[in-house]
Amino acid sequence: MSGSVDLTQHERELVARVHAIVTLEPDTPLVKVLTPGSVDRYLRGDISAGVIGALPPFDYRFVGGMVARLQDCVHLRAPRDYFQAFRLDYAGSPFHPDMPVLHTMEFPALYPDRYVIPYGAPGDARESGYAMTAAALAMGVDPNSVRTEFAPWPYTGTGLTAGGQWALPEWWKQPGVIPAGARIVAHAAQGVYPVALWQGGAWVPLKGT
Repeated sequence: MSGSVDLTQHERELVARVHAIVTLEPDTPLVKVLTPGSVDRYLRGDISAGVIGALPPFDYRFVGGMVARLQDCVHLRAPRDYFQAFRLDYAGSPFHPDMPVLHTMEFPALYPDRYVIPYGAPGDARESGYAMTAAALAMGVDPNSVRTEFAPWPYTGTGLTAGGQWALPEWWKQPGVIPAGARIVAHAAQGVYPVALWQGGAWVPLKGT
């Protein structure tokens, strides 16, 4: 296990400085990886309360969860790249590195105060997790954007994904209405291409998709 647990306090402070420098503005483009099958649900306007303990709720008008900045993902192309950078190998993950197509949603941050940075530690390493949060605050990270969290690996608790050389600064977005200008994009071996645009409160499929 790695993440904040294996860092010295000085190393935690160095890592925490990333989010003191890398901040979100209303027009910052973000990327959210979409689970397999969700694109069809967005396009058909699906709304579901879900099933407790089995299926999460779904609403084609909303987006939330872990996101990264688009500018930090410019080197990612194929599904395998996203699988590694976003560490989509978490327990029960529907993703795998050899997926022929992976979809993302791109949208402007719009309201930066609705995003939090997940600090803490993998597993239940409380002492390391709270030390990581303290390091972030000491380095000048906005205290209103900090959330202490403990979750299974590959969650790192450092504010960065466990992507190795492709590690990304990460944020958690409070679920909310999809901002104007959003689009769904497909990433495949044949290239990257837009699938649908968010217009007038609905997803509009693009020709040829």
